[in-house]
Amino acid sequence: MPSRIVRICLTIKALHAMYNTFSICFYCRPSKTNKAGLAPIEVRVTINGNSFLTSLPRKAKPTDFKRQMLSRQQTDVKTYTSTIATKIQDLQIKLLIEGKPFTYEALRNFIYYGFTEQRCTVGALFQAFLTSQMKKVSAGMSTYRNYRKYEIVRDLFYAHTDIKADKPASIIKNRTIKDFYAYLLTTHDETTVAGMLQKLKSVILYGLQNKMITDNPFLGFKIPRKEKDVQFLTQDEVRRIRAAIMPTPRLAQMKDLFLFQCFSAISYCDMMALVPSDYKKNEYGHVYIVKPRAKTGVKFCAILFEDALEIAERYEYRLPHILMQNYNTGLKVIGDICHIDKPMHSHIGRHTAACYLLNEKGLSLEVTARILGHNSTKLTRHYAKLFDNTVFEAVKRAEELTASEVQKTEGIVREAMEKDDSQ
Repeated sequence: MPSRIVRICLTIKALHAMYNTFSICFYCRPSKTNKAGLAPIEVRVTINGNSFLTSLPRKAKPTDFKRQMLSRQQTDVKTYTSTIATKIQDLQIKLLIEGKPFTYEALRNFIYYGFTEQRCTVGALFQAFLTSQMKKVSAGMSTYRNYRKYEIVRDLFYAHTDIKADKPASIIKNRTIKDFYAYLLTTHDETTVAGMLQKLKSVILYGLQNKMITDNPFLGFKIPRKEKDVQFLTQDEVRRIRAAIMPTPRLAQMKDLFLFQCFSAISYCDMMALVPSDYKKNEYGHVYIVKPRAKTGVKFCAILFEDALEIAERYEYRLPHILMQNYNTGLKVIGDICHIDKPMHSHIGRHTAACYLLNEKGLSLEVTARILGHNSTKLTRHYAKLFDNTVFEAVKRAEELTASEVQKTEGIVREAMEKDDSQ
């Protein structure tokens, strides 16, 4: 037995019609350990020389795995591997009785989900997908809020279709998707419905990629998308907020935080995470902040112009910390005080900042995207709207430049003609 690879083989010779040789081997390889020192327990099934290797849901330290498997006493790892071995034997017998081949997909699905590829239930499909999403949340690749949205879509799907958790996933058809879409339109706006259908489609695609289902019910169904109007504050509305006197110190802090967002484009989560050491100064004297966004991990580069800088300096670069729920509630009160007939929430400050940078500061779309922390300008176009006056001024500058170039060209021509006449 190799010293660095633990291999415990349980060989079972079963007398079938073809006298198949059937063996199950378990591994826990040090070469696959993660930062915590854990490696996945793997199983190799060999039937008549054909091998199928897959990782099991459980991990262990290779040294502990070896010690427990070689122990004369019954250990936790030995109990686990014996249970898996029994499952695999049951699967082989089941497939033999049904006259079906023993495949890698059937092995993996049976170990992880308790079914072969034709018997995946709707509940198992959703659970498998949600488990993968929770792993992303644990790794910081997604948020729990996003995970909850998938759960909401699942619950709505069960409640308003004839599909239940114990039904085979294969009964989800194109008509099921269309009926679900029609129901959602009666209770939600088109943009929200498109988002929900996209989440359901992600679950279906996960099932297709992992061989849990074979047919795509979304085939031939295009998710209708309607761009949602972006709300932002005008400069007059921002000036009214700046001039307003708040009745309580807490509301005054919320007003400052909101104005800081309007002038810096920093999101609420990233603003709450700021510490004095995050503020830096470049060679041109500009104070800036470069950090990865909490939501996406993409780096943003926020330049603090005089309006945002004045607020940061007033708090000595230690902005007040306020819970988001309390913050958004306070912003609605501020909106009422300032007679602003728009939905006041933390994100409208970010939209306002995008428009401010593009129109008032004259920054390009690419630079604005970098400040916002966007990977591309596509999302920035959704955030930052180009005002009509900005277009008019740009056209006017272009005309003035063109007129200047024409005058310059005409002057050169006249000078050349005069010189020619003098000769």
